[in-house]
Amino acid sequence: MTAKNIDSTYLTTDKEQFKVKVAERLKIGQEFVTREVKNLQEYENCWDEFIDWDQYNNELIKMAFNHPDNSYASEYKRQSSSGGVVFPGAYKEPTFQEKVEGIRGEMGYQVRKLKWFYDKIDLLKSDPNALEIKSDNSLRDLTHLLKRFHKIAQELRDRRAGREAVMIKDEYDVQYLLGALLKLYFDDIRVEESSPSNSGANSRLDFVLKYEKIILETKMTNENLRSNKLGEELLIDIGRYKGYPDCTDLFIFIYDKGDHINNKRGFINDLERQSTDQFKVTVIIAPE
Repeated sequence: MTAKNIDSTYLTTDKEQFKVKVAERLKIGQEFVTREVKNLQEYENCWDEFIDWDQYNNELIKMAFNHPDNSYASEYKRQSSSGGVVFPGAYKEPTFQEKVEGIRGEMGYQVRKLKWFYDKIDLLKSDPNALEIKSDNSLRDLTHLLKRFHKIAQELRDRRAGREAVMIKDEYDVQYLLGALLKLYFDDIRVEESSPSNSGANSRLDFVLKYEKIILETKMTNENLRSNKLGEELLIDIGRYKGYPDCTDLFIFIYDKGDHINNKRGFINDLERQSTDQFKVTVIIAPE
């Protein structure tokens, strides 16, 4: 059976998680190439472990796509050998060191092929239906969490048995609690990354949900940060965040515990109008 055409082949697994898995396999493969082999038993063990590693990789690449017999798996597949190197010309029994160098060369070539595949992963097509479902679920989960934030903060404030209350006093407290809550739904949460420079200035991103391609910015209003000043700051930030690579959504969470934003709906509409076809802005103010 011939390998399926690349145009009809797409990933059925999460691309970022798949990259992590392949990177782990590469790390194991590189250990084979650099492993010290001092005797025949170590030689045989190393080769046997390499074969298991290689066969696993082949199955991993097959099962990551909608067509197991895909061209990527075919390109990676190792051509079977007798377990080492073929010496041309008149036969001469290779020395032990020559045998070791022979399998090391073959293992190194297979590791390089896996690295070539790894470098292509960002360019691979993904199942559009799976991505749409995952995206909808992620946006729903994040929206639900942010809208319930004030209720959670109230529970921490009203503790029983005379225990000391946990108070949300400033923006750092918001980020601290929210960072813990995000772990309920998301795995790869990047904290305080830099956004692209704009006229010599850098903005710090509070959270980046890498797999979901979501930026999350947090604010907490106070006497000195009301609607006008906050709106001006966020408009500048939105312009910078649009240049952040590989993110399609910006969530702005504003904790308005002191009710410093009078016209919440108008404030939200003004910011969400900054959305584009490639970059959606969603604003959530809590409590509503």
